[in-house]
Amino acid sequence: MESTRNLVLSLFPPSQQGNLPLQRLADYAEVFTRAGTLHGRLDAFVELFNWLREPDHRIVEPLRSPGTAVEWQRPEWRREAVWLSALDASPELRDRYHAGIAAILDETDGVSLFADAGLPNDRGLLPETFDRFFRIVLPSPREEHDLAKLFLRLFPSQREVTRFFSLPPQMLERIATLSTPADNSEAWEKPLESLLDAICLLGARIQGLGLSEKLRIRSQPGPVRQSPFYRLGIAIQLLVDAIRSHGDIAAAAQAWKANVGECRIELETIVAHLDARGVNLDVVYALDVIEKSLARMEIIVGVLVAQPGAPKLLTAQRLVRDVVRGRLNDGSLVNLASTSFRLLARKIVEWAGRTGEHYISSNRAEYWGMWKAALGGGLLTVGTAAIKLMVTHNGWPPFVEGFLAGVNYAVSFVLMQNFHLALATKQPSMTGATLARIIGDMPEDYRNDELVTYSARIFRTQLAAALGNIVAVSAGAVVFCMIWRALLGSPFLTDEVAHYTVNSLNPIHSGTIFYAIVTGVILWLSSLAGGWIENWAVYHQLPRAIAEHRLGSLVKPERLAEIADSFSQNIAGWGGSIVLGFMLGMTPILGHFFGLPLDVRHVTLSTGMLALGIGSLGLGAFGLNALVWAGLGIAVTFVLNLSTSFYLALRLALGAQDVSRDDTWHVLRSLFHQFRVSPREFFLPPADDPAPTTEISPSH
Repeated sequence: MESTRNLVLSLFPPSQQGNLPLQRLADYAEVFTRAGTLHGRLDAFVELFNWLREPDHRIVEPLRSPGTAVEWQRPEWRREAVWLSALDASPELRDRYHAGIAAILDETDGVSLFADAGLPNDRGLLPETFDRFFRIVLPSPREEHDLAKLFLRLFPSQREVTRFFSLPPQMLERIATLSTPADNSEAWEKPLESLLDAICLLGARIQGLGLSEKLRIRSQPGPVRQSPFYRLGIAIQLLVDAIRSHGDIAAAAQAWKANVGECRIELETIVAHLDARGVNLDVVYALDVIEKSLARMEIIVGVLVAQPGAPKLLTAQRLVRDVVRGRLNDGSLVNLASTSFRLLARKIVEWAGRTGEHYISSNRAEYWGMWKAALGGGLLTVGTAAIKLMVTHNGWPPFVEGFLAGVNYAVSFVLMQNFHLALATKQPSMTGATLARIIGDMPEDYRNDELVTYSARIFRTQLAAALGNIVAVSAGAVVFCMIWRALLGSPFLTDEVAHYTVNSLNPIHSGTIFYAIVTGVILWLSSLAGGWIENWAVYHQLPRAIAEHRLGSLVKPERLAEIADSFSQNIAGWGGSIVLGFMLGMTPILGHFFGLPLDVRHVTLSTGMLALGIGSLGLGAFGLNALVWAGLGIAVTFVLNLSTSFYLALRLALGAQDVSRDDTWHVLRSLFHQFRVSPREFFLPPADDPAPTTEISPSH
């Protein structure tokens, strides 16, 4: 029998048979078709596949064009075009090549590829994280009988997947027709069994998770046997039996499809109940497993029931692309984190967003109400700044200093929460989440006008809160110093502490710019902490537990109900305030411990400390230059505190709401245009401002 190498070369004119790339192609084809073991066959196939995708300007022209697509003329597809033209021209060559492919399909198992690739398992986030980490660090065996391992060798990166599967459909169809034994039913018996086993495994996984207690208590009430997750297993078995016996496949597929639709409705019910029951990573992970398993099962069933020819080829290509991408993602820690935290971030952002609605004034009464709340917050911050200076300049051990500073901040912020006062820098991270939720929920037709209205309200409310804080803390600090001097006969701050305080705000000769950005990050993290704490309380049903506590026999049930209601309304604010306080207090200490240049610059607190320094020694003690630079540092701190926390909150919330970057830039351009056209509404509420669409109460 003629060798495959000579068979390939004989298809081309003698003048072209000396072409080196053509001879290499003939060599790779010879090795693949003569391989007698699975190990040799897989290695030869991967080598041939890798060689074919390399760009080549020197290889001969194809015997005939594989199609009309312009991609065939590009250097990166020239080798593929030559190989396909050879397969098309020689039935004997095609039969030998298809025999090798059929042997691979018969000797490998595709269940793992179809049922597991790209799908999160039900082990939970932490076990999966450790497993992926060790798979990255430690070498893995070849596992030659696993079809998934072969596809990883053929498509080692997402770039290769995109390169291949972004080809026009007619090109992919031509490649599949010539490169696979499409007409050989015996060659596809093993893959068919793998597909059937895969949907059985997927169904069992969905059934187990959907009927687990953590999801069952969030589902629609009713007997287990009426759950769509329970009935899914029966529908799958009927479909598998119909396919194997060549029975009424259409009817079985229709019944299965209806059951899948009911499962998705049940998932929507579970997600809706997350507000009442709370959410944690295990619940999020289970929901993600079910949704992706349903989607994978739909693709597989589409392959099984599609009509032979182009429809089945296109569906099969979609399945292969999906599983190959999924198998690559299976090893990515970044992909695991982004997938697992998406829904969790959305729910926490929603908690923060609801709190942020209280920070948006929509009419003049609410606007001036925010001014009053901000003035009160600024006056309270005078005491906070004074205690902070006494704590940090008293020579205590670093941990004690940081802990006391954190307690000071936390108590101050909780008092603001309880007495309905406002601190400007706590607001942007909340209102950013609110704005993102508005963008995500709003119909496209009304988005721009409503966004301008909301953004103007947010901007002027934030500005009012910040200016109210700064005015009150400055005036209050000066009065405080006057009272201190009158009572004790000495300035509140010593010369050394006062000069250090003023000079530390210089944006050029100190780390004020960097510290202000760090503080903006801390403000954003505290808002997430508040949302997470509220979600945690709801998940563990703490308000209900308080209302039903055994102390009800000693305290009136009505009183317990009031305490539970107050806890439910304030837990996010309390939690966020305490976290913010200790992060502000401990950050400089942690920086000192690790040898890092970390400190905080909070605009209201920094303004209060600057005013305490000036009030202690007088304006003449510092010089105009130092005061100007300190004032500029306050302005820089104000801008960076608010912009950093607002940007981070908006970016996270937009990602959680699945808002694309293009939509984000479109929104920003619309806002900038409106600011140029009508800047006044971004600073003062108009007299005829419409009725508020969000309620405001300066209780946060």
